[in-house]
Amino acid sequence: MRIVSWNVYFGNKRKIKRGIHYILSLKPDVVCLQEVSHASMQWLHTIPGYTLNTCFDSKHKRTPSKNIYICTLSKQKPIRVTKRIYDNGFSNSILTKLYTAIIHIAEQHIVLVVTLKIRRKLIQITNTRLSCAIGTHDRLQEFTTLIQKTKKSTIPTIYCGDFNIVDSKIFNRLTGWIRGFNHFDYLLDERASFEKLFKKEHLINIFRGKSTSFVNRPLLQLDHILVPNTFPIQSHVLMRKRFGSDHRVLIADIAA
Repeated sequence: MRIVSWNVYFGNKRKIKRGIHYILSLKPDVVCLQEVSHASMQWLHTIPGYTLNTCFDSKHKRTPSKNIYICTLSKQKPIRVTKRIYDNGFSNSILTKLYTAIIHIAEQHIVLVVTLKIRRKLIQITNTRLSCAIGTHDRLQEFTTLIQKTKKSTIPTIYCGDFNIVDSKIFNRLTGWIRGFNHFDYLLDERASFEKLFKKEHLINIFRGKSTSFVNRPLLQLDHILVPNTFPIQSHVLMRKRFGSDHRVLIADIAA
């Protein structure tokens, strides 16, 4: 099974179609996209051979046509589709205030879950974007809650998306003031804490140690494809071309 995850960047108007067409030329089974604009979401509905499911990434305060979406394309029509809210909290960070005042958007903290039948076995694929406008402890709690709300003992789950985890302690120290950090957020080793949670949940971080942002230094593995450790990973590729986004494309072949 081939899975692709990509944060397309909500302001990406000129190159997103080129990027999606290239991704589809690779014949993926599932494509998980984040920060999809309303116009791009409508276009995705027209792609033949794939079923599109969506949920809100962020809502625009004034104009619904400026909403931003989480989108999952699947070759196979899902057996079930669910949407779970994993954070009801309100962030008072400077970055959140800037989003509200300048772009007029509010994050929704929803995970999109599609259940597929692959070789007569059910598999869940989750797709979301964790907030970048909160502290390290809050983001860790977001993902912990997301797992609690989506995990099923009888159905293996693959977790995809932009988790906004920061590997660089220096980067967190420099940007924490705008993202609402408190004293304890600065002390937390974010990457180590998330990897500990992944290990506890028996998940493999396929792209660990690779920067998925537009820079290689500092290392920022913002984007993830996490698979159960019982699934053999056949290959994985982190594309160099970004097709107008500030995130790179993740491609993984999994023997599911």
